[in-house]
Amino acid sequence: MKARSMHSISVRSGNDLFGVPILSFLFKNRIALTSYRLLTLFLLVSALIYGFVRPSPEENPFTTAVFWSLFWPFFMVITLPTLGNVFCMICPLGFVGRYLQKAGPGRRIPKFLKNPYLGLILFNILGYWFMLYTFPGIWRNPLNTAVFFSIILVISLIVFYLFRGMAFCKYLCPIGSVNSAFARVGFTWLSTYREECSGCRKPDCALSCPYELNPSRFDERNSMANCTLCMECAHACDAVRFEVRGWSSSLLNRIPRPEKWEVWSYILLVGVITFGMRFHHGLGRTQLADYTPWHITGSFLQSYLGIPEWIDVAGLTAMLMALGTVLGVVYVSTTLASRISGMSREKVFLEIGYAFAPLMIVGSLSHVLEFFFLHYYSDAVNGISHFLGLNLRVEPLAHRGDWWLSLFKIFPLIGGLWSLYILHRRVNLLNPPSKGRFYSVSALLPFLYLFLWAFTTAAGFLFPGGHTH
Repeated sequence: MKARSMHSISVRSGNDLFGVPILSFLFKNRIALTSYRLLTLFLLVSALIYGFVRPSPEENPFTTAVFWSLFWPFFMVITLPTLGNVFCMICPLGFVGRYLQKAGPGRRIPKFLKNPYLGLILFNILGYWFMLYTFPGIWRNPLNTAVFFSIILVISLIVFYLFRGMAFCKYLCPIGSVNSAFARVGFTWLSTYREECSGCRKPDCALSCPYELNPSRFDERNSMANCTLCMECAHACDAVRFEVRGWSSSLLNRIPRPEKWEVWSYILLVGVITFGMRFHHGLGRTQLADYTPWHITGSFLQSYLGIPEWIDVAGLTAMLMALGTVLGVVYVSTTLASRISGMSREKVFLEIGYAFAPLMIVGSLSHVLEFFFLHYYSDAVNGISHFLGLNLRVEPLAHRGDWWLSLFKIFPLIGGLWSLYILHRRVNLLNPPSKGRFYSVSALLPFLYLFLWAFTTAAGFLFPGGHTH
């Protein structure tokens, strides 16, 4: 057994959560963390097995409730912009993977797999979102859901066993790189007490990390990239701290080694999710739906090519147009900013791209909070009750049309304005010539985001129509 670090912190800083006994227990205690992970592992395995045994929605509300009402997107979207990456902290795949990795040969992952875009594009955008837009209702089916997550489970077990460094989480997990990138928006930050680390040639926190990271350098790099808050470092050394800092604090300061995959995560997902859902569902609930270019184009292609009605060509077209719009705006924005400043377009892209982090994740709070009251709560409780054989059934906490649900529409506004503020801070760090012009063109995406939010919100009030979600 590894010897415990000699560091002992008698007085922790006021914002260190490990200095508050109850919070230290919740976020650091091995028994507590193992309990969370065993619970999520039980839910995962049970939901998968039940999805195959009871494949129809009528006889199995449990599988879809676990995956689509409880964990993804509700728990993930609620925690990322607040507590940070606690979703990965309790992930059952990472929990099992840490043990499998110790038993495996410990090979280095091949270069062709060492790519954080693989999980993001293959399993997240194509595997989930493409299917959702193109085949409406596909994930409401327990069998489809079980097959999807079983594929991910099998791949994860193989990769965890074969390769070191928790390679699946870093490169192949559908939400691994996503969570790591968006966790920057939250209030929490893992680091160490620097005065305790000055004499460490081989820091215990780094040696204990199954992800091969060095928490003692997180502050220096202003990056916790790939950290899942597994807290193995905190168990190895008392000098590790888990702090509450200002909202999105890392985004407001210089990032010495900006990562392209982080910025691309913000851009691709704001296109596929935020703009795509605004296009297809936001305006799809209004009387303007039939006049939107994606509906017109999709309907024409569906009719002209004789595509079956169960394939939603308009939905796929909306997603592609949304993604194309965002990519086009970012290209124009960074090109103009590059010309104004004389900086390379890549440098501009990396520096201002971090300001786009709040757009999707903060804006999505509107959807998940509304749906918690409309669906997630009742679906989760009723699904688990059904699985356990309990005679318990609850009704939704709200109904569509309740006036107070409109209060949640404020979150996209908050996300857009916060993005503009972060951009202001990051532009000041760059200090380019013609700072006002540079900021104006750099802000094209947040401005368009806010315009789309205002337009779809107004259209919903002025031209209410059928519900297509």
